[in-house]
Formats: sequence, structure tokens, C-alpha cells
Amino acid sequence: MNKRERGFTLIELMIAVAIVAIISAVALPIYNDYIATSREGSLMNSISTIRVFQEDFRLRNNRFAEGDYTSGAADADLAELGWDPGVDDIEFEVVANGAVSYQVTATDSSGFSICREYPDGDPC
Repeated sequence: MNKRERGFTLIELMIAVAIVAIISAVALPIYNDYIATSREGSLMNSISTIRVFQEDFRLRNNRFAEGDYTSGAADADLAELGWDPGVDDIEFEVVANGAVSYQVTATDSSGFSICREYPDGDPC
């Protein structure tokens, strides 16, 4: 065997590295969008559970409940609401506008947050 036939040339290795770089440049933004969409879906699922509890609270008290829910513990108003999202790594902030509307902001442990205004469910 000739010494020249044993391995790859520098050009072949550079082309292989360039192909991997191009594939990575295309795949990384798609992966990041996938992660963001997944986080948003998880937070939306957690937020959506509060709607029934808030409507029941409003019918009994003529206002929406407000407060913070952090590390599995709720403020007094939210504790009275009876809502438990069932997650400890998401912080919730509920801000009420009397009996008209309320905003729920959820923030996960990575700092990603989402906010919705109810009863319509519109983004804040």
C-alpha cells in the first residue's frame, strides 16, 4: 500500500467539517424553536387550570383572586381559591382587575415566562 492511500486528505476533512457546520447551522435554530414551543405549551397548560377556580371564586366573592404561587406555596388569596397547579418549578403571579379580568404570568426555572389575560385568554 502506498502511504498516500492510507488516510484522508486535508481537503476531504475540511469538506466534511464544512458539511457538519452547515447542517448544524440549519438544525440549531429549529431545535431552539422546538424547545421554546415546548416550554410555552407546558406553561400554557399550567396556566389554563386556573380558569375554573377563578370563575368559581368570582361568583362567591364578586372579584378575582390575586397573588403569587411560588415553590408549591400560595399567597392567602390564592390558597383560598383552592387552585394547585401541581408543579413546583414554575412560579405564578396572578394580578386581578376586580371582577372584570385577571392576568396570570408563569415563569419556569430557566426564566422563560408567558402571560395571559383572562377570561379571554389573550396574551398580555
